[in-house]
Amino acid sequence: MKIKVLIVVCLASMLTAGYLWLAETSEPVKRSTHVQNRSTESVKPIENQLSLMVQVDSSIAGANQVVLSHSKLSWHMQLQPQTDEHVWHGLLSNIQYIQDAKVVPLVEQLPFSVRRKNNRFVQLDLLGLPGEHTLQVVGQIFNLLSYDIDQPLTYSDALRQVQYSYQQAGSEITRSIVKESYLDTQHQPKAEQEDWRLLMGQQGRLEKLNYTNKRVWEQQQQHYVVEQTVLVSKVPAQKVTLLASNANANAHLQVEVITEADIQITNQATLVQALEKLKDSLSSELAKVVGAYLIGNYNAFEIQALLSAQPQFSSAIIYALQKLQTTEAEAMLVDLLQLEQTADLDKHKVAMALGRFGSSSELSLRALESIAQQSGHQVANTALLSIGTMAHFSPEQAHNVALYLERNLTAEQNLATTVLAIGNSKDKGLLAQLPALLHGHDDGAKLNSIKVLSKHVGYQEEVVSALLSAPHPKYVAAFARTIMESGQPLSAASLVKLKQLQHTTNNPVVKNKLAELLSAQPT
Repeated sequence: MKIKVLIVVCLASMLTAGYLWLAETSEPVKRSTHVQNRSTESVKPIENQLSLMVQVDSSIAGANQVVLSHSKLSWHMQLQPQTDEHVWHGLLSNIQYIQDAKVVPLVEQLPFSVRRKNNRFVQLDLLGLPGEHTLQVVGQIFNLLSYDIDQPLTYSDALRQVQYSYQQAGSEITRSIVKESYLDTQHQPKAEQEDWRLLMGQQGRLEKLNYTNKRVWEQQQQHYVVEQTVLVSKVPAQKVTLLASNANANAHLQVEVITEADIQITNQATLVQALEKLKDSLSSELAKVVGAYLIGNYNAFEIQALLSAQPQFSSAIIYALQKLQTTEAEAMLVDLLQLEQTADLDKHKVAMALGRFGSSSELSLRALESIAQQSGHQVANTALLSIGTMAHFSPEQAHNVALYLERNLTAEQNLATTVLAIGNSKDKGLLAQLPALLHGHDDGAKLNSIKVLSKHVGYQEEVVSALLSAPHPKYVAAFARTIMESGQPLSAASLVKLKQLQHTTNNPVVKNKLAELLSAQPT
């Protein structure tokens, strides 16, 4: 199940996992097996233990404040520090999820582990939980529970990268935006309001978090408001001993399996019912049946009209066409991408769907190339990123993608986004050309090259050498964040160079980022 609880991500799904994701996911921390509850008796809080109730409410409202979708997710979360004081074992229990007034069963308990350093939760390990499961949202909650009074923190989501500074007055901590940049300047909300307040208790313990975010979107005469509230409150701890869990303890939690025999779509009413179910389950089998019905009964203009009339189903409709994997479905997606009447949000989703279309042909590639070459097009960056993703599905497509990205790289056309597209493609020949950009004059390309190359162990020392020659705070921060997210160990040579930079730099941001990175390395 996708993270529908954060409906902002649902609406902006054109920039999801392949490109940017929230900052605290990481490679799993290796642990041995099981979580054991010794007792459920209510007791006074155990020293250093955190016991929190979490509630997330999200809604989308259309014209005249008509609610198109609403969800509510809540759970009890316990966290206990281990001998290594940075590692915490965690357990979610009393998990309840309601989507559009329907109870959606999830799981009774969910063990996990997370590291906490300098009031930041990092390297969350959900122990093999499938990437599309609703409870992946836990990572975003830990972002909201993190802060640093001494230096700004930077996060990336599906729409933007934003840097926050944190201020403390008494027991209350607030945050404000230092700077933000949208991944696509043609696609950003008309208005946004955000409020984040963290209340601390004695000895700096978390007491309460209040977070609200409201975004107003207008796309081709469509108006809707996406609103989210998150409330986290301290509650009495339970007498529970949390032991280490197997690295794949949650891997069995699959989404509901629906077979084609379970589905019959014969008219508009049963189509709506199927779309409702698909929106919740993201079943591949159901998606194929919905996609086949759409192809057999609607033309491109009619599907575009359906997207406009039923915006709550737009992601499900596009997903259904993507999963059908036929030439007719591919052609339909291309038509939707090229129709002027298709809303900008839907064009982003369609471009992403074409990038993930496993049996895509030259038709999809040429359509995305055509848009990517139009610098003023609202979907240009998404199209270019999706071209990179297309490289994974066939050797022929990988070859065509590499040729296109090679031309962009040589011509220095949309260079910064081309670097990210190369990262998506994972083409070894193209990756080998990125180190030259570490010393170039294109700031965006240099920054993105650091982000892309830092994920590959073989290029780590080249990135470190580039940082030493130009230790700008944003470059160092990008490198540190990428390494900590990936959980990669630094090589001995890199450690020596970074420690040297830490001791010689006079920039407090660089010094702090390096201290944070080095302290996160295994001893």
